[in-house]
Amino acid sequence: MMPVSENARAGDSQSISKAVAVLKAVADRPGCSLGEIAKQTGMPRSTVQRLVNSLNNEGLLTKNFGHQGIYLGMELARLGARVHLDARTLLRPFMEKLHEETGDNIDLTALEHGKVVVIDQIASNEQIRVISFVGKQHPIHCTANGKAHLSLLNPEDAEKLLKEGMTQLTRNTIVDSKVLMAQVAAFREIGLFIDREEFGEDACAMATTLPSIGGRQLTISIAAPRARFNRKEEHIKTALLAFRRDVQQTFGTSI
Repeated sequence: MMPVSENARAGDSQSISKAVAVLKAVADRPGCSLGEIAKQTGMPRSTVQRLVNSLNNEGLLTKNFGHQGIYLGMELARLGARVHLDARTLLRPFMEKLHEETGDNIDLTALEHGKVVVIDQIASNEQIRVISFVGKQHPIHCTANGKAHLSLLNPEDAEKLLKEGMTQLTRNTIVDSKVLMAQVAAFREIGLFIDREEFGEDACAMATTLPSIGGRQLTISIAAPRARFNRKEEHIKTALLAFRRDVQQTFGTSI
């Protein structure tokens, strides 16, 4: 039998989790009833009613919206307005762990005004490395990050960006948008996007998509010279997928 203090902590944690489940249910279906919340959360109606009353008292939910149903309260909006979401700050600990595991260049990129921009970066530990820096812009059609960003766009928006230009930078650069988007679709199935000397000679990279943070579309990549990339490719795949899984488990699909 657990000590009383541990029982109390477990009960508090369960209550918080249930309250969050109620808030998420109302966010998904504004104006829903107690019965609908109970059905969506799998909790007894009496439990839902108790939680809704408590959340209503705190201003996190409201039942006084001029008509029937339950809605998110204005206190949530007030709290949300005070949150400043900085992707670099939130993801830096995950990036440092990834760097410890792989040792090569890591770029965190955002799609800004149709441009793939490095917003944070950790340099390789190796003497022979792929060079990058914060503020650098990557072509969207021939980089691992770019392909990952393309996978997050609807086909019309992706095609519009590609029409702005698909410059042939190496002999491996794909300059046919249909061929490229077919490759992006195949990469999307495994969640990893690869550049094999398409942006620069003897430079390869692999990227994956991340949850959006503060409305920013994000990707993370690892880049290395071709020989080292080929030697470590399976390890890089495993590390990137674990990175994405850890970030999703921490932040969800978007914040």
